[in-house]
Amino acid sequence: MKEVTKGIIALVVILAVAGGIYAYENMQERVLKEGDFAEIYYIGYLENGSVFASSFEGNVSYDAPFDSSKYNLTPLRIYLGKGLPSKLPEGWEYGDIGFIKGLRVSEIPGLYEALKGMKKGDEKVINLTAAEAFGKVVVNGTKFNSSLILGFMAPYEVIDVKGVTVEVRWNPEEGEIITMPQYWNDIPVQQPYWIWENATEVVSFNDTHVVLKTTPNKLENITLYPWWSNASYAGYNDTTIWITTEPPLGNFTISAYGYTINARVVEVTDTTIKIEYYAGNQTIEDEVNKTIYFDRQIEMPRVFTLQKIYLEDELKQYGYRFHPLAGENIIFRVKLLKIYKAS
Repeated sequence: MKEVTKGIIALVVILAVAGGIYAYENMQERVLKEGDFAEIYYIGYLENGSVFASSFEGNVSYDAPFDSSKYNLTPLRIYLGKGLPSKLPEGWEYGDIGFIKGLRVSEIPGLYEALKGMKKGDEKVINLTAAEAFGKVVVNGTKFNSSLILGFMAPYEVIDVKGVTVEVRWNPEEGEIITMPQYWNDIPVQQPYWIWENATEVVSFNDTHVVLKTTPNKLENITLYPWWSNASYAGYNDTTIWITTEPPLGNFTISAYGYTINARVVEVTDTTIKIEYYAGNQTIEDEVNKTIYFDRQIEMPRVFTLQKIYLEDELKQYGYRFHPLAGENIIFRVKLLKIYKAS
């Protein structure tokens, strides 16, 4: 009778799951998978047996058993997913998801992958290379690509690793074409080369600087000032670029940095644009040059000093980190205590 009952229950479960009506899951037999939460005991140690982190209270040898009757053990709560979860198990808070030497399990790629497929009560020894653990060491000559520094994807190399900063150098090629950004890392680009996309050429470079030359590829209907759309036109010769603006007379609004200024174009002469704007109870008169002139060629630095934390995510894509354990082969001993699903 019992066997018949078991068979009926199994059949009902199979049919229900297939029909999407009801899902039965035995958490005892369930394997840990992407999107799950869990509690684990762990010991992390170097190849020489030196323990750097663990679930044990106080110092412990790398081969200490996960025996809560002999040791004070604190489970590590983990999330087997990237980023922060949208839901948590009942009774959990985001702060409960723990760290191993400052990194969540999802940030230690080899450990993250090795945990998948474990069941409650399983123990595992996990051997990781530096790239699979806390990353390869960032050293002089380390090469990577980034779009963070200049606003366009470009190759760089590390030339000096310091305390909290790192010095990197852009590696351009002569003849390379770029779109000039409005900020050269943290330096404002004073002239509007950025108006023209894919119009600036790398002419030459030395160890510290690069020479760039812009050839305007659009001369009419240019927007130099965002409040006067398509009101400018350009010209150039071998050495100089010029942009002339002819805005319509009348009211316009300047919006910048959260502020709004109501203004008015009063007069446009051969050389100037005369405007009025209102500040407090005063009407202020001002004028700007109708035509601006600037050099086609400009010299800019190709060496940048950056905060390490600024580059961390970029370097992680290439297996590098500034972590104190970067470069070390790592061994983890892990025991899976419990699997949770988000509520």
